[in-house]
Amino acid sequence: METMDMNVYMVNDIIGDNPRFISPFCKPCGYSIWIRKNKIISNTSIQIYWEKLKYMSQNIDKLIQNAFKPEFYDFYGVDQNLIASSDEMCRQLIVDSFVLDTNDNSIGCCLSNPEFMFGHFIDCLWSDSWNLIYSYIC
Repeated sequence: METMDMNVYMVNDIIGDNPRFISPFCKPCGYSIWIRKNKIISNTSIQIYWEKLKYMSQNIDKLIQNAFKPEFYDFYGVDQNLIASSDEMCRQLIVDSFVLDTNDNSIGCCLSNPEFMFGHFIDCLWSDSWNLIYSYIC
């Protein structure tokens, strides 16, 4: 698989100043499309990406709540001295990456917060119709 980074200005137009998303201007860029090696990304795939990112930006709280498991708070990589509860942890997670897989139009996403997770993240995968396939912390 290969990735194509998305236009950071378009990403920024869609997510605006939403604090639940990392800036698209951060390096490395976490906003991209996965494609099979030696394939060309179609305009349709790019349009699907923008539609999915817009949907996530409009439904971010609900999507994160569905992906979050209270036991994530007990993970060794979460500094509980800096975050009071699993509810607070869930409310303070941000999207570090947003990736469309062109094979099935699923969305992969990493959630974290460097203030209390220190290099760890929650890996999430949603189907094309936004059904959560999995979420786990690592």
